[in-house]
Amino acid sequence: MFRISAHRKQVVSGGRRTASAAAALTVLLLLAGWGCASSGQQLVVGECDSGKVLLKLEAKPGTDFSIWFLHSYDKAPFEEHYRVLGDGHILLTHMTFKSSLNGQGFALGTYHAKPGGYAELADINQKNDQVIFRLGSPDLANHALMIDGRRVRLLDYANAGTLLCIRVRSFE
Repeated sequence: MFRISAHRKQVVSGGRRTASAAAALTVLLLLAGWGCASSGQQLVVGECDSGKVLLKLEAKPGTDFSIWFLHSYDKAPFEEHYRVLGDGHILLTHMTFKSSLNGQGFALGTYHAKPGGYAELADINQKNDQVIFRLGSPDLANHALMIDGRRVRLLDYANAGTLLCIRVRSFE
């Protein structure tokens, strides 16, 4: 009869444990990678007319961002606040601005006056597939995308007058 030494039994047994641990670790890493890839979303800024992608930024569901610009009537700051939804939509949550309103009324939200001549339109909560606007010149609008504490000047990516679309897309 063939006999295996006690030392050989220990080596074989230890090798099996190491192989099992390595296999389990590989499965966990693959599952973690799959989970990240399937749930990743990007905020995509592009030209509406051509479809050309100008900018992509990671944006998980719940990420807040805003579009800041100088309003054409008042030449004063205006900011539209949005939230990325998990279903690929964008929610317009509220607007903040400094304005004398120039006789303009608002159909959405609840108006709140703020100190210093500022105001807010709250509780808008309008669900959109995309945000569309015409990019203004530096002296008239100077649009910027505000996200994760960063200010992204959109004129660095497109020319004034370009019709821009902001959408939420899954990672490619």
